[in-house]
This record gives sequence, C-alpha cells and structure tokens, in this order.
Amino acid sequence: MRPTRLILVCTVLICFLGAGLGYACTCMAPRTVEEAVAKSSAVFVGKVTRIYRPFLDRLGITKTSGYRVEFEIKKRWKGPVTRTIVVTTRLSGEACGYPFEENKEYLVYVVDEPADMQTGICTGTKATAGAELEIAQLNRLYEKQSQ
Repeated sequence: MRPTRLILVCTVLICFLGAGLGYACTCMAPRTVEEAVAKSSAVFVGKVTRIYRPFLDRLGITKTSGYRVEFEIKKRWKGPVTRTIVVTTRLSGEACGYPFEENKEYLVYVVDEPADMQTGICTGTKATAGAELEIAQLNRLYEKQSQ
C-alpha cells in the first residue's frame, strides 16, 4: 500500500472509531421564559452554599460524574416551599451541566429526573448577573397568574 493511501485509511479509521468517544452537550436551552417554566418543576434564584459529590461516588462504588449543589433560596417562582434545595448537575457545560461556584447566586430551572432534581445549561440556568430581564419576566408572569 502506498504511504498516502495508508495515511488516508488510518485517518478514516480514526475518525470512525473515535466518533463515539466525544461527550459534547447537544441540547438547546428554552427560547422563552414561558417555555423554561413549563419544562421545569422548580424555578428560583438561589445562592450556592455547598457543592459535593454523592457518597457512593466518593467511595468509588459509582461514577455518575454528578455533583450535588445546595442552594439557599432567595426568591421562588415555582417548586417546593423550602429554605434550601439540593439539585444535581455536572460541573461542566460540555456534559450539559452547569459550572456553579459556591457563594454565588443563580437563576435556576430544575427538571425532575427519576432519581433526583437536575439542572444544567439545557434548562436555561444562569448566573443572576446578566439575568435581570429574565427575572423581571418571571415576576410579571407569576404576577399575572396570581390575579
């Protein structure tokens, strides 16, 4: 086999064999506040008080790559009436999670999965800095619903 043909064959094989190895996130966040709320079981502004790995992951029994993020609720539009809430996410956008940081505030949209409450970039979750317009829209939406 000629060297150029060998290189071409190797390149094609690497592309096809390696295609399943990537785990990039391929979701799309909701386009409107109404759509995000409709898909969510909870919507709130919260301050991250703690980020930790699940117990079985810490022991090495499971490898979910998930993290538990505990929030102190500052404002709630939808969801359970509690002072704190714990949601699950991956801490990477490439894995559709959200890179939360302790002691920072976020607008969080939560979806219920069979095992737990989850959030990430696919739900519309974001830092409150820069989300003022969306928070105002949530206030107006829920003001209308309470009338």
